[in-house]
Amino acid sequence: METISRHQLLTISIIYQIGTTIIFGFAAGAGRDSWLAVLISTILGTGVVLIYVSVTKLNPGLTYVECFPKQFGRWLGTPLAWLHPLLFLYIAGRIVADINNLVPSTILPRTPPWAILILFMIALAYALFLGIRVMGRLAELILPILALIYAVEVILIFSSGVVDTRNLFPLLDQGWGRIWKVVWPLGVIQSYGESLALALIWTSVKPKGKVGRTMVVSTLLAGSFIAFTDALAISVFGEAIFQRATYPMYALIQVISVADFITQLDATGVLYFCFMAFLKTFIYLFATIRSVQKLTYTQSSRIFILPVVIIAFVLGMTMAPNVIEHIAVVEKVVPFSPVYISLMFVIPMILMIVSWIRQKNQTLTSERGD
Repeated sequence: METISRHQLLTISIIYQIGTTIIFGFAAGAGRDSWLAVLISTILGTGVVLIYVSVTKLNPGLTYVECFPKQFGRWLGTPLAWLHPLLFLYIAGRIVADINNLVPSTILPRTPPWAILILFMIALAYALFLGIRVMGRLAELILPILALIYAVEVILIFSSGVVDTRNLFPLLDQGWGRIWKVVWPLGVIQSYGESLALALIWTSVKPKGKVGRTMVVSTLLAGSFIAFTDALAISVFGEAIFQRATYPMYALIQVISVADFITQLDATGVLYFCFMAFLKTFIYLFATIRSVQKLTYTQSSRIFILPVVIIAFVLGMTMAPNVIEHIAVVEKVVPFSPVYISLMFVIPMILMIVSWIRQKNQTLTSERGD
């Protein structure tokens, strides 16, 4: 089986958790307090990630989907396990729809969306054939480059004289109500609850003992990055414009203008947005393929790559007729779905408790036998 290092897991997780979250600014509903909503979501999201880690620790050597038949039995556990690849594939389709809406409406307005998506999916299929180890190396290489580009853009934004930190105040002028509406369930699901797909690669990490610590670090770093970006966008645009912007981070890059010479850097922003979306889609499709492989007891996962990629392509092309409807579904329908809440919060909690009880019973039984 392919393996990745802890550092590669860290870089994959940071890029994955930032993902498409940074494109849409999911916390805009909290207005100027959105950065605070992101930080609270990050703290709660860290707890959710630790639940996933606990499940895999209590079931050593098994992927997340394999824990269900073991703990709940074949008749209940197997159907529950099969819900996960379906969920992963659906979310992958949503991210493909992000690309379908973002690139044609920004840097390539005259290019047919289907042509952009075909190239995107061919690259994804190739990456899936190469495997998680290659993607780990790529993430390890790309993350410092993305961090450098982002740092340069932040410096240029400050140099453009458009930042006004007074736009961040007063804090909590409308109370905690709108913050909690953003935090639960949208804020916790976005990036952190969706880290459930990462549980399918944890068995590939060597050494295994530090997965929990690595995931906590990646979650806190990703959350801090998103919170800072939201605070910066509010400082530049003010609350009203920030809430109305379809792509706040893209709009933020467009305001860069230093001496009327350094301008129009929005293409660079779209490029690293696309890479983040690419890696996140890769993880979802990889999790889908590995789940199906484990549940069908198939030796090779490669036979599932093309069918899964084709389904994700069709979903991305058909599930959202325009960007407004796409964002509305992602922010106002999907997070409140009973399926989402059950698979990302309720069922993992039950699985963790059942696994812990069974492990304790096995320990007591073995001690009595001794």
